[in-house]
Amino acid sequence: MFTEDLDEFLSDDDFAQVARYDDARDVRVIFDAAYVDALGVQSTGPVALGKASDFTAASCIGNALVIDGTTYTIR
Repeated sequence: MFTEDLDEFLSDDDFAQVARYDDARDVRVIFDAAYVDALGVQSTGPVALGKASDFTAASCIGNALVIDGTTYTIR
C-alpha cells in the first residue's frame, strides 16, 4: 500500500498545476501532453495524474478537465 503524502508530489510549487474539474472544483494534477509520432501519425497524448480521491473512477469518465484554458474529456 502506498503511504506517502501525495500532496507533496502534487504541490503546484513544483511539478503539479491546478486544473478545473467538471466546472465544480480545482484539483492539482501532474500534466503531460507529450508529442507522439506513431507510424507516421502525429498527435499529442495528454495525460493528467492526480489523487484518486479527487476523481471517483465510476463518475469521472466523460467529465471535463480544464488545464491552461484547454478542455480535455476524461476517458
